[in-house]
Amino acid sequence: MDILALITAFGFGSLITAVMQWYMSTRFSVEKRRYDERKEAYIGLLESWILQEKQGFSRGSELDVGHWLLRSQLVASEKVYALLKAWEELDPGSPERIKTTTELKAAMRDDLRSIS
Repeated sequence: MDILALITAFGFGSLITAVMQWYMSTRFSVEKRRYDERKEAYIGLLESWILQEKQGFSRGSELDVGHWLLRSQLVASEKVYALLKAWEELDPGSPERIKTTTELKAAMRDDLRSIS
């Protein structure tokens, strides 16, 4: 076996390995960032809902919920986004909103599971 052919083959294999490692690392970091962004937005929204329930519907609580709602809409999957839009249009405390909230929580949980 020719030594030059062996070195060339080994070098080509190393190059392929390096490219694959770079691709997998980049893909992992993008998925991790997407998961972290969604998790932060969803938890912030849920916490602002809880705070609003405890403190009542004031101007400050509406702004806080609106802030987290917008952040969630920016990073949400299509299913969660549609539920967020439906939730936003319903009246607080209405049976439809309570049902949509339950569906939204389940969709958020599924959304976070699908990324990780």
